[in-house]
Amino acid sequence: MRHAARGRSRPLLLAVLVAVIDPASVGAAEEQDKYEEQVLARCAERTHKNAVGERAQWIKALEAAFPDKVVHAATEEEYATWYALLAGKNEDWRRDDVPGFAELFDKVVQRLELGPVPSIKRDEFARYTKKMMRDGPGRDAPEPNEDADRVFRVLDRNADGELAPEEFTAGLKDDKLAADADGNGRLSKAEYRGYFHKRVQVRADTLSAGRAPGGDPLARGKEGKAVPGAGLPEWFATLDTDKDGQIALFEWRKAGRSIAAFTEMDLNADGLLTRDEYQRFMKQSEDKRKQQKREEQD
Repeated sequence: MRHAARGRSRPLLLAVLVAVIDPASVGAAEEQDKYEEQVLARCAERTHKNAVGERAQWIKALEAAFPDKVVHAATEEEYATWYALLAGKNEDWRRDDVPGFAELFDKVVQRLELGPVPSIKRDEFARYTKKMMRDGPGRDAPEPNEDADRVFRVLDRNADGELAPEEFTAGLKDDKLAADADGNGRLSKAEYRGYFHKRVQVRADTLSAGRAPGGDPLARGKEGKAVPGAGLPEWFATLDTDKDGQIALFEWRKAGRSIAAFTEMDLNADGLLTRDEYQRFMKQSEDKRKQQKREEQD
């Protein structure tokens, strides 16, 4: 009797498994993961290209004027530290306060269309840094939320205006605690926008790091062999303050760098970014970009 009951239960178990593991559903989820990754990669590439020229000019000028005091800003609060350096003890930043910054002062005035003003206020500089990172030199860039909303619509399979756990991509599942701001287990469009923009900025930051002078993770010697310790960006040695060949999280935070970017590169999540780990991360990122380009071309 027990064997017969067990035999009758097997079709029911198989039916349940088929219902839970629906191949069509799995295929759709994979397609959505791929779509999100492709859009993230395109946005990060665009953000990197738009920002790198103007941003690099700012960082070079600031580091020359204020050695060891410059944060490689990525957030509004971090850009505020730039303004504090420029304004010094004054309330506003005046054109001649810091030698060598007249051209950049004029650039801010021009971008914001302020006219012949004697100084730039704190809120005006904040508007400029937002515009610099969002638009860059490319005037045809989409609206800030356009790409995020496009992906959100694809993920929202039942079109109810929220993402349920079964609609989460692999990236969302990994970052759901940070993405789900109100902790209700579902993501609104606004919450998804926040998640999307953070992922784009982290990727853009790693692109900038990997393509900075000395940032090629695959640097080779004359004989074509990998050079130990070569292919590291200049900031690696700068942030490694105790010169132990790795960057600890406290060293990264002390420099004012993005914690999200550190977490992305810290592959084993031990709070230490080693040279090998950084290079493996950059190679993985490059391989992923190449794969995505091949898939887009097919």
